[in-house]
Amino acid sequence: MAQEQETKETKDIQAEIARPHGREQQVKMEILDMIHRGESPYDIIYHVAKWLEDVSGEPNYARYVEQQIRAVYGCALEHEKPLENELHEVEERLKRIEAAFANPAFTEEEHIRIGFAIDRHKKNIERLKTLIQEAQANHTKPVIVKN
Repeated sequence: MAQEQETKETKDIQAEIARPHGREQQVKMEILDMIHRGESPYDIIYHVAKWLEDVSGEPNYARYVEQQIRAVYGCALEHEKPLENELHEVEERLKRIEAAFANPAFTEEEHIRIGFAIDRHKKNIERLKTLIQEAQANHTKPVIVKN
């Protein structure tokens, strides 16, 4: 009886290990990270489309999604964006998020989430400032390449 129970538990563990969860978990975390950084919804959709293209084995799916986004929404996907523009947008979002944090109508849990977003935006601002300085020092084009 004990051996049967051990065999069943071993099979359950093996089934759990065999179930694909690593890639899905990674893309879920990447999506949340993009949201916390305040990335464009178009960039998030494109990111998911690239992931789906990879896991489905359907070549050019992401390019098709990108073409459809451009057809419907215009040039919403800015694959190459000046660093100064990106920095300005992140700083403006940070101001709006900080104003929301000051609003007492939010719950404690919401304040924690907003505080996390504030921290992420501050780190992103420092990263962008560093990239701008590096581009100036290296005499390279000060752009951020997305996706």
